[in-house]
Amino acid sequence: LKLQFLYFIGHQDQKKMAQHHGIHFGMDIDIPVAGTPLPPRSEREPRKYPLLDEGLNTMHEQELDFICLPLMSGHGFEPFGRSARLLKVTSWCSMVVGKVSTWHGNTMLDYDSEDPVVAQLSCEVLKKEIAYAAHSTLPAVMLDLPRKPSPNLARIIISTLLKSLYLNIWIRVPMMLEDSMDEEDNSAWLAWNSLRSLCHNHNRLNVILEVTENLPKKAICERWVAEPVKGLIVSTSIFVFDNDLKLPQAHLDFLMMMHKHKSQVIFTGDVHPRIAASGLDFRYYKNYIVNTKAQISYTTQEQEEIPYFDYLQAPLQPLMDNLESQTYEVFEKDPIKYLRYQEATAAALLDLKKLIPDRPIVVMVVGAGRGPLVKRALIAADEMGVEVKMYAVEKNPNAVVTLKGMLREKDWSDRVEIIESDMRVWESPDKADVMISELLGSFGDNELSPECLDGAERFLNKDTGIMIPESYRSYVAPLQSHKLHTDVLAYDDITHIETAYVVKIHSGYLIAPPQECFEYIHPKPPLPYPQTNDRMLSLKFKVEDDALCHGFAGYFHATLYKDIYISIHPDTFSEGMFSWFPIYFPIKTPMLLRKGDELTVVYWRVTGNGKVWYEWCVSTPNPSPVHNPNGRSYWVGL
Repeated sequence: LKLQFLYFIGHQDQKKMAQHHGIHFGMDIDIPVAGTPLPPRSEREPRKYPLLDEGLNTMHEQELDFICLPLMSGHGFEPFGRSARLLKVTSWCSMVVGKVSTWHGNTMLDYDSEDPVVAQLSCEVLKKEIAYAAHSTLPAVMLDLPRKPSPNLARIIISTLLKSLYLNIWIRVPMMLEDSMDEEDNSAWLAWNSLRSLCHNHNRLNVILEVTENLPKKAICERWVAEPVKGLIVSTSIFVFDNDLKLPQAHLDFLMMMHKHKSQVIFTGDVHPRIAASGLDFRYYKNYIVNTKAQISYTTQEQEEIPYFDYLQAPLQPLMDNLESQTYEVFEKDPIKYLRYQEATAAALLDLKKLIPDRPIVVMVVGAGRGPLVKRALIAADEMGVEVKMYAVEKNPNAVVTLKGMLREKDWSDRVEIIESDMRVWESPDKADVMISELLGSFGDNELSPECLDGAERFLNKDTGIMIPESYRSYVAPLQSHKLHTDVLAYDDITHIETAYVVKIHSGYLIAPPQECFEYIHPKPPLPYPQTNDRMLSLKFKVEDDALCHGFAGYFHATLYKDIYISIHPDTFSEGMFSWFPIYFPIKTPMLLRKGDELTVVYWRVTGNGKVWYEWCVSTPNPSPVHNPNGRSYWVGL
C-alpha cells in the first residue's frame, strides 16, 4: 500500500468542513491521473484500493486528522469497500475526502470523449460517485484537471453544486503540465479557467494546486493568490538535500506566499532514503513546513487588518450622514496620516511666517471632526514659533460636542474658535492663510472633497493662501480576484455589481500597474484646468500575462504640501498608514485577457440631481456594458 501524507494549515470556510485552527494532517492514496495514455491491454491490472478501515487505522497510527481516498473500491459499486455505518456522520464530514475514479474496469474515463459510449459511461460513473459522496456528507470530492474543454464534466459539476448545499468540488491543477519546460506556459491555468467559466465561477469549485518540479515565472505564480486555492500538493521528490532536506528557494518562496492565504499543503511521494535511514518519516517534512510557517510574522497593523482581508465595505457618505464616534476613533489611531499633516502644516507655516510677520496666521480646519487635525496644527505652530488664529469648522453636531470638550480641556479658547456649520455655506469673517482638510476617500475624490473645498475656497486668502492637501490623484489598475467577485455576485442583483467597495485586497492580483485617473488641485487653477468636477478618462493597459479580469482596483496619492504626501498607491504607499483601504470596481462578467492584449477602460465622474457617481466600462479587447449608468446603483449624496 503506497501512502501519501497530507499536511493541512489554516481552515476551510465551508459550513460542513471541520474548522482547522492549527496544523492538521491527512493521508492520501494515489489514483491514476486523468489524461494518462491507456496502457496496452497486456499490461493492465485490476485497480486495487484499500478498504476504508485500513485507511482509518493508518490515520490514527500516524496521528493524522483525515484521509483522502478513492470513492470506489474497484469491485463494482462498493464505495470505499466498506459500509457507511463504519463512521458517524460527523466523522464523514470531517475525516474523509473522496477522490473520483479515473478508470472503470479497463476503461479510462473521459467525460467528453469523442466516443459517445465512453463519454456516457464516464458521466454515469461520475454522477454515481458524486451522489454517494453527497449522501455520505463528505466535505469535498477531488477530480483531476481535464486537459481539453469539458462541457459534459462542467455540466455535472455545476448541477451537483446547485443541488448540494455543502459539497465542494476540488480540481487538482498542476502549476505546469508534465510535458512543459517553458516558464511562460499557461496551459494548466487556461484549462482551469475554461472549466470554472463553464461552471459559472461557482464559489464551491476550488483548486488543489500541484506544485511541480519546474515552476512558471514569478508573475504567473503570484496570480494563484487570486484563485480559490484550497490546498497545495508538494511531492517529496522536490526537496533537495544540502546538509538538511529542504525546498529549493523558488518553491520555498511560493510556499511562504501561500501560507498567508491559509492554503493546505499536501505531501506526496516517498520518504527520502537518508530520512528513512535515520528512523524518521513524513513528520520530518511536516516539521520543515511548520518551521517555514513560523517564520512569518505580522506587524501590529497587519494583525489588526486581518479581519478586514477581502471584506467588502460600502464607502462612507460623509455629507449625507454624520459619522459615529467609533468611526472617528478608528481614524484617529492612524499614526502616519496625522504626522504627515503636522509636517505639512509646519512647512506651510514656516513659509508664511516670512510673508506675514506682523499678524497671526489664520488657519482654518474644515471638516474638523473630533479635533485631531486641530491638535496637530497647533503642535506645528508651536514648533515653528508661529502665532495662529484658528477656526475649526464641523457640521456634525455630535463631533462638535467632543471638540468643545477638547477646547476646554486643552485651554485653547484664546487660539481656536469652533464653528458648527457646513463649510460650503459658512460665511467666514476672515480669509484663511492655511486651509486644512481631511476629506479624502479611497479613490481620492470619492467622498466629495472637490465639492466641499469648492465651497470653502471662497474664503481663502488669494494672495498667500495655502490649501492642505494641495492636490490628489486617483489611480486604477485591472484586478483579478475570484474571492471579491464571487462575494459581489452572491448578492444576486445588479445594484451590488455596479457598486464600488472599500476593501483590504488580500486574495487579488494586479494584472497591470496602476495608471493615473483623475486629478484635483486646490485652490482650483484657471483654464485650461477643468472648472467643473466632472471628469472622463480612457486608460489603456498592456497585458503581460494571461489573466481573468474581475474589475478594477482604485488608489489615491495626495500631495499635502510640496514634497510631503500620503498615499495608498502600491508604489508610494505611506508605510504604517491604515485610514484607507483600496476601492474595488467590479465588472459584471469576468473577462479573459491574453498576453499581448490591450485592455481599455473608460471612467466617468458625473454630478447631477444632488449626487455624484462614477460610471465605468471596458471598451477593448471585449466591450462590457457601461456600469452604473445615471448612478442607478451607486452614488454619493451632496
